[in-house]
Amino acid sequence: MESSKCFIDHWQVLKELGPKASLKLLGSRILSMSHYYVLRKNLLEAPDSQAPIKHKMEVSLIGADDINQILNSLDTCNDAEKRDVLAYLLFYQSGFKNCYVMKRDDKVAYMQTLIFSEENALISEKYRSKFYQLKDTQVMIENVFTFPAFRGLGCFQSGTRQLLDLARAKGCRSALCYVRKERVAALTDLVTMGFKITKLMPEYKILGKVWRVL
Repeated sequence: MESSKCFIDHWQVLKELGPKASLKLLGSRILSMSHYYVLRKNLLEAPDSQAPIKHKMEVSLIGADDINQILNSLDTCNDAEKRDVLAYLLFYQSGFKNCYVMKRDDKVAYMQTLIFSEENALISEKYRSKFYQLKDTQVMIENVFTFPAFRGLGCFQSGTRQLLDLARAKGCRSALCYVRKERVAALTDLVTMGFKITKLMPEYKILGKVWRVL
């Protein structure tokens, strides 16, 4: 899919969410506060001890067919999950093209994005209030989601390790990520993989504007 081709817009997001979830989303954009942990990992350290993966799946760059499949499978997700997935697709559409998926039986099981320092200009343009600028040899992992039918298979651990391997191959020496405070399972997995919590920061949403205290 060409980067200039729009496959989803904000009106489609509201349509997919339905009236109740849309009102909740719009309400949260008027006034809300949450907290995120900042985690970092030294990619030059010895790899963490890897637990066996139940069903190994290989990562690949997302394609148009994958996006259509994801949109068609939103009815398997709850309202909060739908908001996340649609936000991740809008993030991809905004220009961050290193979005990867893992598939099982030709179905998208998992999605996750890598962001490199070459995309700092895009961070500055669109997300300067949410993300730090990346150092030359730093990578960020973002927008992680495992679809309901594939949970419990070790997708998060397998996908993250594969993407960090790709980042190492490109010369990255450290990794950065942001995790919502309430997502205890993700935090536990990341710490197990060698990430260290370096900061807890608030995120404010007021009248549609979103920013974090970086």
